[in-house]
Amino acid sequence: MDTSVATIYTAQYLLSGSALIEGGALLDIDGRIAEVGALQTIRRGNEQAAVVDFGSAIILPPLVNAHTHLELTDFPRWNDSEGRGKRPASFVDWILQVIRVKHRIPQECYLSSLQRGIQLSLRAGTGLVGDILSYLPARNAYRNCGLQGRVYLEIIGQNRSDLQKKLTALKQVLLSWDKSNSVLAGLSPHSLYTLDSSFLTDLFRELEADHVFSAIHLAESAEEVEFLATQGGDIARKLYPFIGWERYLGAPAGHPPAKQLQRIDGLRADTLLVHGTQLTVDEIDLIARAGCSVVLCPRSNDRLGSGKAPLSALHQAGINLALGTDSMASNDSLSIWDELHFAARWFGHQVDSAQLFDMATTGGAISLGYRSDWGLVQPESSCNFQVLSPEDLPNPTDVIDFLVHEGHRATVSHLFLNGIDRLRSHDIPL
Repeated sequence: MDTSVATIYTAQYLLSGSALIEGGALLDIDGRIAEVGALQTIRRGNEQAAVVDFGSAIILPPLVNAHTHLELTDFPRWNDSEGRGKRPASFVDWILQVIRVKHRIPQECYLSSLQRGIQLSLRAGTGLVGDILSYLPARNAYRNCGLQGRVYLEIIGQNRSDLQKKLTALKQVLLSWDKSNSVLAGLSPHSLYTLDSSFLTDLFRELEADHVFSAIHLAESAEEVEFLATQGGDIARKLYPFIGWERYLGAPAGHPPAKQLQRIDGLRADTLLVHGTQLTVDEIDLIARAGCSVVLCPRSNDRLGSGKAPLSALHQAGINLALGTDSMASNDSLSIWDELHFAARWFGHQVDSAQLFDMATTGGAISLGYRSDWGLVQPESSCNFQVLSPEDLPNPTDVIDFLVHEGHRATVSHLFLNGIDRLRSHDIPL
C-alpha cells in the first residue's frame, strides 16, 4: 500500500535556478521534489495530489548565508551600555569592542542569541548557513531548528598547551555530533594573526587526515596584511597588549595571507576562506589552483572600513564565491536579501545580477560542502524552496534583476525545507 504524501505547489513564477517557468509548479512527495514544470503538465498523472497555489508570488531556492556568527545576534543590545551609535575608529578598535562586550555578558546569553539568529535567518528566506560558534553549550539551539548548514567550532589562542586542550575538547564535540542533525559540524581556526602558526600547521594536517571542513577569516583587513608582513601595526600595538599576547610577538611570517596559509598547509579545497578584501592577483591564483571557496561579506567590510574584495578578479579566476552577512556586531541584519541589494550597488558592474544570485544560492551551498543542487529547485532534490510575495511582480525577463535589487523589499511568506514550511511549523517570533 502506497502511503506517500504528494503535494503540488504552484505560483505565477517558479525559478528553478537559472530557468524561469511562468505558471510553474513542483511536485513534492514525502519531502523530495519529484517533478518541476508547468502546472497543467504536472497535474496530469497526479490527479490525487493536493494543490497549493501561492498566487502572485515567486517560488525560488532558499538563500545561503555562508558566513555568520548567529551567537552574536543580540550584540547590538549587549553593546547598548557602551553607546550603540559610537562606531569604532578602526578594524582593530572594533575587535577590541567585541572582546569587551563578550567578556561582560553572561555566557548563557549566547543560547538565546543564537536561537534568535536562527529565527531571523528563517524569516529572511535563508535555508542554509555557515555559522561560527565559540560558546559550545549553545550548540543545542541547532537541534530540530529547521535550519540546515554547517557550524564551524571556533578555536583561537597563542599558548600551545591551552590550544591543545581546547582542540581536544572540540574533537570530542565533533566525534559526538548528532549525525541526524540538519546542521553539520566543522572547525574554524579564527585567523592567521590570532593563532600560533606551528599549531595551525599541525591542525590543518589533522583536519585533512580526519576529513573535517574548516573556515578561516583571511585577508580581511590591511591591518592583518601589515601584521603578517612586519609583526607591526595596530594588531601588534593594540590587540596583542589588550589580550596579554605581547610575548608571542616574534619574527613576521613575511608573506601575504593566502601565501602564508599555503605554507602552513591550510590552503585546501575544504578550507572556506572568509572576506578576502586584501587579496592580490598572485594570491587569487593560489586560491584558484587550490580549489577553495571564498565568502564575501560586503556590508560588514563596508561598515568596518576593511576594504572591498576584488570580486571581478575572483570570478574571472573561476573561484567559487558565496555571500555572508557576518554577525550583528558588524551588520544591520542577517538577511541575504539585504546583502544582495547592497552588493549589487557596492560592486557595481564587476558582476551581473545572475552571478550575484548564484553566489547567494548554489555558490553558497558548494562553499559549505553541499551539492550544488541544494541551491536549485529541481527533480530528485530535497523539497527546499521559499515563496517571495512582492507587491508587484516584475516582467519575466526582469526576474533575476528584480530579486537582486528589490527582493529585500518583498515578504518571504513561506520557507520549505525538506518539505516542511518552517515559517508555519512553529512560532518564530521576530
